[in-house]
Amino acid sequence: MSANANKMNTARTKPLINFLRGWPNTSLLPTHLVRKASNNVLSNSTLSFPGMLYGPDQGDPRLRENVASWLSDFYKPPKPILLDRITITGGASQNLACILQVFTDPLFTRNIWMVAPCYMLAFRIFDDSGFHGKLRAIPEDDEGVDIDFLRREIRKSEEKATREGNNEPVRIKRSSRCRRKLTSC
Repeated sequence: MSANANKMNTARTKPLINFLRGWPNTSLLPTHLVRKASNNVLSNSTLSFPGMLYGPDQGDPRLRENVASWLSDFYKPPKPILLDRITITGGASQNLACILQVFTDPLFTRNIWMVAPCYMLAFRIFDDSGFHGKLRAIPEDDEGVDIDFLRREIRKSEEKATREGNNEPVRIKRSSRCRRKLTSC
């Protein structure tokens, strides 16, 4: 390692996070608990048969109720979190794709601003949702997101959109499954 590289490594105040895979450390995976829960559910046909079917779009009501209760207990908001605010999805990627399908317009949206470094699987989801070429990185400073940079770049983006006449959203057909799932919350 060169002297310069060594100085840079020791001067860093934050440890580097490897986003290459987007996988948690395997020590965080509770395999024994998942095995126990799976055995309990699959041993009880009143739970296993409905669990193997598609079920309600928002997800299993008991799971949603337990998630809402846990969030309320953990974060202690002024009002308890209601199960109607919880939707169960196949994971962060599926949820991001559904949100983009329901609440965005790839023709009207000027840019997608993301803190760098970022969850690399999100890039493909944005591309697949029609935002290819619109992703923009926001650097961080010692206090977090560089707000001055973001303001300056958004201003440039809005000026460009105005010059090009991109001032109004365009209605596009959305996935009805995602729309039902997200608007029911």
